[in-house]
Amino acid sequence: MAHHLVSSTWGKDMYENCTGASGSLIRVLEPAANAISTFCKWLSAGGMIVFMGMVILTFLDVFLRYFFNSPLPGTYEVTEMLMPLVVFSAIAYGQWNKSHVIMDVVTGALKEDNRNTLEAVTNIWSLAVCALCIWATGRYALTVKSTTGLLGIPYEPFVWFVVFGFVTLALSFLWDFLVSLHKVSKMGTIRLVIVWTAGIIPVLVAWYLGSHRLMGVSSVVIGCIGIVVMFLLFLSGMPVALALMATGFMFSGSIRGLTATLNFYGKAMFSTSASYTWSPLMFFMVMGYFCFYGDLGRDLYECARKWLGHLRGGLAQGSVCACTAFGAVVGDSLSGTIAMSAIALPEMRSAGYDDELAVGTLACSGTIGCLIPPSAMFILYGVLAEQSIADLFMAGVFPGLLCMLVYCLTIWFMVWRKPSLAPTVEKMPLQVRMRSLVSALPILLLFILVIGGIYAGMFTATEGGAIGSVGTLVIALFLRRLTLKKFIASLNDASKFITMSFTVLTGATVLGYLMTLSRIPSILASSIGAMGMPGWATMTAIIVVLLFLGCFVPAMPLMLVCVPIFVPIAHMFHWDLIWFGVLMVIMMNMASITPPFGINLFVMKSVASIPLGAMFRASVPFVIGLALVIVLILIFPSLATWLPAVMR
Repeated sequence: MAHHLVSSTWGKDMYENCTGASGSLIRVLEPAANAISTFCKWLSAGGMIVFMGMVILTFLDVFLRYFFNSPLPGTYEVTEMLMPLVVFSAIAYGQWNKSHVIMDVVTGALKEDNRNTLEAVTNIWSLAVCALCIWATGRYALTVKSTTGLLGIPYEPFVWFVVFGFVTLALSFLWDFLVSLHKVSKMGTIRLVIVWTAGIIPVLVAWYLGSHRLMGVSSVVIGCIGIVVMFLLFLSGMPVALALMATGFMFSGSIRGLTATLNFYGKAMFSTSASYTWSPLMFFMVMGYFCFYGDLGRDLYECARKWLGHLRGGLAQGSVCACTAFGAVVGDSLSGTIAMSAIALPEMRSAGYDDELAVGTLACSGTIGCLIPPSAMFILYGVLAEQSIADLFMAGVFPGLLCMLVYCLTIWFMVWRKPSLAPTVEKMPLQVRMRSLVSALPILLLFILVIGGIYAGMFTATEGGAIGSVGTLVIALFLRRLTLKKFIASLNDASKFITMSFTVLTGATVLGYLMTLSRIPSILASSIGAMGMPGWATMTAIIVVLLFLGCFVPAMPLMLVCVPIFVPIAHMFHWDLIWFGVLMVIMMNMASITPPFGINLFVMKSVASIPLGAMFRASVPFVIGLALVIVLILIFPSLATWLPAVMR
C-alpha cells in the first residue's frame, strides 16, 4: 500500500477535485498529514530496529549461557521494557496503512455513500477511545514509581512512550475523520447532521456509563449488554482493538465506577505490551516473515511436488503437505494460504488441475499450520488459560498431521470419483527428488531444533522464537534469498502484525476485566452445572457458538474473547485444558473456511479470481473433512493429550 496519504487514503482524483470548506481544509492540512505519516513510518522503522536488538540480545543470552555458562544479566527485564517501544512506535503507522483488524462483513456490503458515512462516525468513536487511552495512561505515568527488580530500570519513561504512541494514533484517526467528513459533505447537510449526531451522542452515552455506577442493575446484566455492544461495534467497522477498549471502559465503569476503571485501564495499556509472557508471539511472527520473504516456502513446496506430483491429485496433496510445513513456520493460517497460493496455484493450473480443486485445497490447507508448532494461536490460548505452551505445541502435532492426512484423503476421494479434476504429471527421477529433500532440509532442521529445544527445557518459548528468527535469517541470507529490500519489507510487515496483535491483546485485557467484574464466566458455568447439562451437550453448544462467531470475528479476537468465558466451563466438567485448547483452535480455523463468511475464502477468491459461489463449493469437502477431525478428537482425546504426556 502506498504511503503517500493523498493516494493511499482517498485518491488523487478526489483530492484534486476538492471543493467547499472541507476541501479547502484538506488541501491546507494535507502537507502536515504527509509529514506526520512520514514521521510515523520512520518511527515504526526505529521500533523494528529496537525489535531486532531484542532478538539478537535474546539469542546471545542463550548462546552465552549454553556455550560459556555466562548468560547476559537482565535480558528478561530489558526485553519487557523494550516491548512497548516496539508496539507503540508502529501503532499509528498501522492506522495509516489500515492494518488494524476490522470486521467488514457489514461495511463491505454497504453502498459507498453509506460506507463513507459510517466510517466518519466510527472515526469519531475511535478518536474518543484514543483520548481516553491518553488520559488514563497519562494518569498512570504520573503516579508510577516502579523499577525493574535486577537492573532498576524505571517504568515511567516507557509509560510516557505509550502515551505518545496513542497521541500519534489519534492524529492518524483525526486525518481519517477529516477525509471521511469531506466525502460526506458532498452528500448534503442531512448526512453531516447524521455523522455528528451518530458520532457524538454515543460518545456522551459511553462517557456517562463509564463514569457512573449503575446502582440496582446486576453486574451480569451489565456484562451481557456489554458483549452485545461489543459485537455491534465490531460490525460497525470500528477497529476491533478500540471496540474492545471502549466496551471495557463503558461497562467496567458501570460496575466499579470511574476511578477504579481508569486506574486499571491506564496500567493495562502499558502492562499488556510490557509482558514477557507475550513476547513469543513477536519472535515467532518475525521468524515467519523471514521465511516468507526468504522464499523458503518454495523449497518446501518443490520438495512435496517432486515426491507426490506424479500421483493423480499429487500436486494438490503436495500443496497440503507444503502448507502444513510452511504454516507451521509462519504460525498463521492466512499468511500460509497467501504464500503457498502464489507458489502452488500457477503450478496446478498449468498442469490442468480443476480450479475448484486447486483453490479449495489452498484456501483450506492453510488452517493446518495453526495446529503444527510453533502456533500463534496456541501461544494465545496458553497464556489466557494458564497452560504450558510447550505442551500445547506437542498436543497440536497429531491433530495437525491428522488434518493433513484427512485433506489428502479428501483430494484422493474427489479425484477417484472424477479423474478429470487432476491429470497426472511425469514422475521425477529419484536423484531430483533427493535434491529437493536436501533443499528443504535446513528449515526443517531449524524447526526441529526450535520446538525440540523448547520442549526439552533447553530454552523458553521466547528464546526459541529468537533462535528461530536468527536461524531463519541466516538460512535466507546464506541462500541469497533475502535482499536488503526484502529484509526491510519483512520487518515492515512484522511491525504491522505485532502492533495489530498487541493492540487487540490490550483491548482484550480491558474486556477481561469486565468479564471478571460481571462474573459471567463463573455464573455461566454454575448455571450449566445446576441445569445438569451433560458434557456432550455443553461441548456441542460451545462448538456451535465458536463456529458461528468464527464466521464473523477473526480468530485472534475470538480467542481472546471466548477463552475467559469457556475455560471455567471446561474446569467444571474436568476437561483436559490442553485437549480443549486444541479443539478451540481447530474450530476457530474451521470457521475461517466455512461459507458464507470464512475469511480465507474471500482472500483466496481475490487471489485466484474465481466466482464466490465456486469458492464456496470448493471449500465444502474440506470443511466436512475438518469436521471429521473434530469428531475424532472428541471421541479419542488421546490424539491431543498422548504426546504431551509422553514427553513430560
